[in-house]
Amino acid sequence: MRNIFIAIVLWLTFGIHGLNAEAWVRGAATVVEASGGVEVAIPADDESFDSFDKPRYFSGIFTSRAQSGASALFHTSNGMTIAFRGEGVFSVERFEGLFGVVEDENEPNETRSRMILNLRRGELMIDSRSLTADSKFVVETPFGRISSVKAVLLIRIEFDYRSNIYDFTVSCAEGTVRLNDLRDQTYSILAGQRISGAGSYTAPAIEVAGQTDQIREKFELFFGALARLDRKNIDQGKLRAHSKALPDFVDETRTSFRLTHQRRANDSKRPRVIEFAPQAEPITPFRGEVRPPSDFQADLF
Repeated sequence: MRNIFIAIVLWLTFGIHGLNAEAWVRGAATVVEASGGVEVAIPADDESFDSFDKPRYFSGIFTSRAQSGASALFHTSNGMTIAFRGEGVFSVERFEGLFGVVEDENEPNETRSRMILNLRRGELMIDSRSLTADSKFVVETPFGRISSVKAVLLIRIEFDYRSNIYDFTVSCAEGTVRLNDLRDQTYSILAGQRISGAGSYTAPAIEVAGQTDQIREKFELFFGALARLDRKNIDQGKLRAHSKALPDFVDETRTSFRLTHQRRANDSKRPRVIEFAPQAEPITPFRGEVRPPSDFQADLF
């Protein structure tokens, strides 16, 4: 009975047929609460919000700006919670999830998410423990790429316009976080650790150390906000209404896709190979000729 209900929900929401149907969808998000000057812009819908006296639901591809001291708490359709504090700006550049049946759940959810965030300035606290182990979650920053799955992390970036100096911190409360900087150096941040850096975005000075009291206090406040978050007040119907089916989405990680797109051995079509021809030998050899000295030069010798 439950499978029939799930199939009906899938069919009504995304036009998916079958009891075990799955489909890739573009995710959605909502602002649960906000304080101060916060703005959320949705480029695809050409609309923006700056008032959050009630929950706002929108597409998962968006940009948010926050003034100094302002903050917002986001909840996404794949179950993640993101706290953003300004002054700064961050955006969600990619957000896809496999929508289908999850074991031990009463309703279908998004699994195997692929999400790319972009943080230029400000502070993000992220709870990605709801993601599956085969999901992909990345935060692009001016100084490198931060990746994590099933983790709780903090990213803070400050920028001095006069000196063009970045000051950043990446810390982890649960799970493992990895930073790959522009010099192709990889740093692993375990629970209870932090990475601090300062300097230009191409070659900042980086140190690995334990968390400060200030960072631990921020994590305590974040966990308190997660405990107070009542997910029952989030209208899942409105959240899914802003999801978008991706019928032409191709999962390039699947083995079937890679095998299908490999060139067959018996393919009759020959590949086109462009090779550079060697430089031709000169037709007329170059010969230098010494001119006779002038009358002035002859008088010198």
